[in-house]
Amino acid sequence: MKRRYKILIGFVSIVVVASTIVAWLIATRAEREPSLVAWKADCAGCHGENLEGGQGGPALVGVALKHGDSTEQLIQSIGDGVAGTTMAGWKDKLSPELVKGLALFVSEHRQEFPTIEASYKKVPKGTRTVRSRHHTFVVEKVSTLQSRPYSMAHLPDGRILVSEKIRGLSFIDAQGEQGELLDGTPQVWDTILSVGGSWLNLGTVLDVELHPDYRNNGWVYLSHTDRCQFDCGWPVPATMVRVVRGRVQNSQWVDEELIWSVHKDHYTPVPDAVAAGRLAFDKHGYLYISIGGKNRYAKLHDLNTPYGKVHRVRDDGTVPDDNPFWKPHAERPENSTVHTVWSFGHRTGQGLDGHPVNGEIWNTEMGPRGGDEINHIIRGGNYGWPLYTNGLGYDGDRVTIGEDLGLNFPIEDTVLPIVDLTPAPAISNFTFHNGNTFPNWKDDLLVGTLKASALYRARIENGQLIEYEKLIGDFGRIRDVVMGNDGLVYVLIEHNENGAVWRLRPE
Repeated sequence: MKRRYKILIGFVSIVVVASTIVAWLIATRAEREPSLVAWKADCAGCHGENLEGGQGGPALVGVALKHGDSTEQLIQSIGDGVAGTTMAGWKDKLSPELVKGLALFVSEHRQEFPTIEASYKKVPKGTRTVRSRHHTFVVEKVSTLQSRPYSMAHLPDGRILVSEKIRGLSFIDAQGEQGELLDGTPQVWDTILSVGGSWLNLGTVLDVELHPDYRNNGWVYLSHTDRCQFDCGWPVPATMVRVVRGRVQNSQWVDEELIWSVHKDHYTPVPDAVAAGRLAFDKHGYLYISIGGKNRYAKLHDLNTPYGKVHRVRDDGTVPDDNPFWKPHAERPENSTVHTVWSFGHRTGQGLDGHPVNGEIWNTEMGPRGGDEINHIIRGGNYGWPLYTNGLGYDGDRVTIGEDLGLNFPIEDTVLPIVDLTPAPAISNFTFHNGNTFPNWKDDLLVGTLKASALYRARIENGQLIEYEKLIGDFGRIRDVVMGNDGLVYVLIEHNENGAVWRLRPE
C-alpha cells in the first residue's frame, strides 16, 4: 500500500512539473514559431505586422489577392515573387519549409483562425441568420451543457443523448433541458491536467451511436477509454479505447455487452485527446471504430497493434473473416488486433460516418500544421501517415517521422485524401446531410472544426471536391454534427469549461 502511495505521489509531482513546462512551452511556442519570426523579420516591414499593409506592400487580409490565395498559390508568390511589383522572390533565401510556413501563416490569418487557447473561449454570439450559397438558415441554441462534450445521438422521440467527456451520458429533452446522468455507464475520471485551455485526460467517455435498427432493438453503442490504475505495466494510470453497447431503461444503462477491446499490453498513459474512438455503421450493419495514435507512431503500421487504424466488427462484436488482414486465433499473437483492422496509417481520425445512400465509410483526420484530411475509407487501405503528409511539423520543419522510423513505401501504395485542408482548421466530426429540410445540401458533408471554430460544407462527387464553403464562422469548437430525426442539423460545441447544443433550421 505504501509503495502505491509513493508511486501516486511521484506521479502527482511529475504532473505538476510537467504542467509548468508544458504551459511555458505553449505560451512561448507562438513567439518562437519560425514562420512568425520570419514574418516579423522579412515581411512585416512591407505588409504590416498584422498583414494590414503598409507603404511597401498591400494588405493581405480582408481583400482578394490578385495572384490567388490557396496554399500552393501563396507558396509560388512568396517563392518566385510577383513580376512588375516590389515583391521579390524568397526561395533562394529561405528554405522550402519556411516558404510554406509563411504561406500557411498568411492563409491562417486570411481565414481568421484563432489560437488554440482562444478557440476554447469562443462562445456563439446568439441566434443569427446566415445566407449561404444554397440556403438561408437560422442558427439557434437548443441547450446548455454542464461540461465539455464529445458526441451526441438524436433519438426517434426527439430527445438527444449526449456524452460529456468527464461526466458521462445524459438526455436533453424536447424543451432543451438536460437531465441527470445515466446510472451504470462506464466509469470516467476528472481532468488530470489543463494547459492553455486543453485538457489532458485518462479515462473519458467518447462517441455515442445508435444501432441502425434502434427503433426495434434499442441498442446504443458507446466508446470510452477504459482505465487501468497500476495493473497494466505502467506506474501511472493508462487507458485504451473500448466499445460497449447497452440499452437505456428509466435513466439506467442496462444490458451492457462488450463489443471491442484490446489486450492490456496496448494500454498507454498517452492522453485521451488522440484516442478518437469514433463509431459508424455501414449499410450492412457492420460497425467501424477509429483509433488514434495513442502510442508512438512506430506502431501505426504494425497490424498487430490497434493504433492509427479503423477497425471493423459485426454489430454484436464478432469479427467477420472477410476483414482484409483476418487470421484465426491460433495464427496470431495473443495481444494482436490484426483480425479487426480495416485500414491503417491514420493519424487522429476525429470523424467517422457512413454515406446515407451507399453506406461507404468516410473519415476526417487531423494532420499536424496543415494536412487535415477528408478520406474515403477502403478495405485494406494504407493512408500514409507518418511517411506522407501535406502539413508541416509544429516546429515549422518538414515532417520526417516516417523516414526516421524507417518506413519505406511509395506514395502510389497509399490512399490519397479526397480533400486536403492546408492550413489545418483542426477538423473534427461530420455528418452527411440526409433529409429534405435543406434539399440543396443532399448528401453533402457538414464538417465541424475545433481551432477554426467553424462549420463547413463539402460536396464530393466521383471522388472530387466540387463545392466547399464556410456555413458558420466565429462560432465555437465543434465536437459533433448530426442529423436530427426532425430533418434539422444539430451542432455540438465545447467552450470554456462547458458546452452547448445548437441547430440549423430554415429561416
